[in-house]
Amino acid sequence: MAKKTKSSKKIPKEVIASIAAAQAKHNKTLQLPSATLVATSAMAAAREACSAKVDAIVEECLAQNCKFRDSKFDLLNDRRNCLYSSLVSDTVYSAIAGSKRLPDLFRNPVFFLNGATPQDIKQGSVGDCWFVAALAVITNIPGLLEQLCVKKNEEIGVYGFIFFKDGDWVSTVVDDQLFYKVDPLSFRRTLYFSSCNEERESWLPLMEKAYAKIHGDYETLTGGFTSEGIEDLTGGIASMIFTGDILDKDRFWEEEMKNVNKHTLLGCAINFEEESPEKHGIQSGHAYSVLNAAEYNNERLVNVRNPWGQVEWNGDWSDGSEKWTPEAMKALKHEDKDDGQFWMPYRDFLRIFTTIDRCRIFDASWSVASNWISYNVEPRSSGRFQFELKKRSSTVIVLSQPDVRYYGSFEPEFENTLSFHVYDKDDKLIRRAKITVPFSLRSVSCELELDAGKYTVIPHVQREPNDIKQDSDEDESADNAVSPAMRSDDVELVLEPVKMDKSSYMFKQRKAGLIRSMSLARLTGRTLLGVDDEDYEESPDASEVATWQLMLGLRVYSHDRNLTLEGLPGIHPSVKKAQDEALDTIEKEDPEGVSATLADKKDLTVESKELTKVAEQDEGAKKEAEETKKEEKDEDKKVEKEEEKKVEKEEEKKVEKEE
Repeated sequence: MAKKTKSSKKIPKEVIASIAAAQAKHNKTLQLPSATLVATSAMAAAREACSAKVDAIVEECLAQNCKFRDSKFDLLNDRRNCLYSSLVSDTVYSAIAGSKRLPDLFRNPVFFLNGATPQDIKQGSVGDCWFVAALAVITNIPGLLEQLCVKKNEEIGVYGFIFFKDGDWVSTVVDDQLFYKVDPLSFRRTLYFSSCNEERESWLPLMEKAYAKIHGDYETLTGGFTSEGIEDLTGGIASMIFTGDILDKDRFWEEEMKNVNKHTLLGCAINFEEESPEKHGIQSGHAYSVLNAAEYNNERLVNVRNPWGQVEWNGDWSDGSEKWTPEAMKALKHEDKDDGQFWMPYRDFLRIFTTIDRCRIFDASWSVASNWISYNVEPRSSGRFQFELKKRSSTVIVLSQPDVRYYGSFEPEFENTLSFHVYDKDDKLIRRAKITVPFSLRSVSCELELDAGKYTVIPHVQREPNDIKQDSDEDESADNAVSPAMRSDDVELVLEPVKMDKSSYMFKQRKAGLIRSMSLARLTGRTLLGVDDEDYEESPDASEVATWQLMLGLRVYSHDRNLTLEGLPGIHPSVKKAQDEALDTIEKEDPEGVSATLADKKDLTVESKELTKVAEQDEGAKKEAEETKKEEKDEDKKVEKEEEKKVEKEEEKKVEKEE
């Protein structure tokens, strides 16, 4: 059974009351059927922790008459650590001129200027097009992005954000320092990384900075999937599909495309390198946002945006196409300008793009429960999850592993592919879920209608070593959907050795510390509120936890607010080594075999228990036999001594008679 944990910090009653009030207010204000941030058990706590950090920083800075400088992500004094994910990096951001605070870069900077919109967004000189595209997608839903910035003080220069990581909400704070570059002709200073079209609007670069901070640095953001970015911003569920795998394209239009921005948010990409992408204007290995879908004059159209803010589709319904009439432009609210946003036919959308990133989002009628367990891949664990519904409900189940992006250059030893089976209370197999896109491995999910009752989710993990290298004749910098490398021209790819000194040693320790704190928090089931403070309780059994190979998390989304979920890691396989060697369980326990049932597993458990019982009985019998043998030996010795004494007495009597 998963261990229950509690925070190492004692929370005052008034804070608990304020958290409860915040949760109640959240639930009350989100009754409209619109997408929202999913309130997990830690959301109110993360918001409270974030708000408290900002308040404490403001109070301290006012007392000292100074602005906030983030010592854990200081762009001025700790540039290398904020930029790079390793001691030896193959990326050099050559055009960075320095870092300055927002008021020193722009006149009258503001956080929002007429709210956040997709048209605000311009990607900068790091390959995080997937994250920037995700931001463009969620700005389509009014008020959604604003919930991520919990609290700020622009005068002091402190901004607090929350993000959804590894199944729950975490918080962080950043200062208002940003990297900039200088135009060699005009000598004008512009932001080096992402920026809004109106550069004095700061929500985008500051949110990107906060997201880079929770992962360690800017370089770690290179390469990713739009759906995972949306998941981290909304608490939804990410998945991917190949456009070539869509069975019924009409059904996909009705169920998915027409519901974009309702219960599904979408991105798209071409996941291979094209020789001449200019023939249609869509860049391969680059993430795009799907902003809208509409029907006009019996033609299905999709509204797409390039996060660069330029370079667009050039086929039918592109800017300047003869298909655009004044009536069509008014009906679809289209403007003919080079802003990276364009319309294209649905048939061409499916033909050009090879993958669609989907993120299932939820309105206020949904609730979610989550749990994590320790798991062993080889030899196989008996770990599982059990949840109970009190009423019939649509249910979404997602199995996930910790985000490997935290590791940066500390690449995990293995690549894990997840799948799971769902069983009902009668041990009947209900649904099997497996990953269909081989390079999207963070989670796997399924959606189904379930009656009230108890259900069991049995996970399965297939792993492969992660040290397979590319052939030397391949272009390692090639762009692809697995690791998009879309960067501006001022980013060079060179080998930059770093001298090992005290600074680089501290750099390595900081990266390693981030990995331990962010990922091991899940290993021990500790509460994680943020990345700026020691928000982790002591773990007396850390050495025991380290013996497990992987952590698995399960989230269950349902309309049943009385939903309960429990994680059962079982006993570590090494403890049952003797029994495991006696049983050939591999074939029976593999949930990838459809014939496997929960009953099989229960039989194995019973059989294992019987073996343990027999072994214990044999051991007891052996000890009893040894004790009996020892007693018999002692008895023989006693008899021998008595016989010797008897003989001695008879000899003495004989001698006395003779005398």
